[in-house]
Amino acid sequence: MGRKEVLAKRHALEEYYYNCKFETPEEVAKQFEVYTKLIWEFHQAGLVYDYYYDETKVNQEGATRMKGGVDVTEIHTIPSFATYPNCSSDFYEIYCVGNPEHGYCFGQVTTKSGSYPKGAPSMKGVGTGVDFNAGDQWNFCQCYVNKIEGRWVVTDEWLCYGNEINRRRLDNSRPYYKSILEKFEDLGLSPISQKNEGFKMPEAAVEEIREEVQK
Repeated sequence: MGRKEVLAKRHALEEYYYNCKFETPEEVAKQFEVYTKLIWEFHQAGLVYDYYYDETKVNQEGATRMKGGVDVTEIHTIPSFATYPNCSSDFYEIYCVGNPEHGYCFGQVTTKSGSYPKGAPSMKGVGTGVDFNAGDQWNFCQCYVNKIEGRWVVTDEWLCYGNEINRRRLDNSRPYYKSILEKFEDLGLSPISQKNEGFKMPEAAVEEIREEVQK
């Protein structure tokens, strides 16, 4: 697809995105399909903040959680761009119920296609240019969308995203500050809790971190 075709597709999506009235479940379902494509196919990470406000709660498989647009953008969205920058989001299904008075609830099933560019972080550490195809991994999510202080936002999301697969893909992505902090926490060596200047990290811990980075 050439530059003009790419821009035409993006402008068509934006035309709907910026004019959605949230009057029917069908409109809301279409809006979040468009929203997904603008973020993942056109790398508009800033759009995350349009619907993920400070109190949005994202519940993931494995009992892990993210809260607010900052977490979703910096921990989940931006690091993934480095892994598969030419990603295409394909919708298998999206359905929505609700109304403007009481809010909406929608669920969606999606898959991705694209490739791991050479040198980029991937499941094996660095990309090799290998393609991944629609249907290789399925993603499921359910969202509640409500009007808070006059603004439509996602208040709660339940996300099943193949986190183990994504963890391996993103493990070598830098900067990815939260994974580093979590590693210290796992070892009982949180930089926040170690205040004395004379503290020296055990050699075994240093070696484990070195091995993780070299994978």
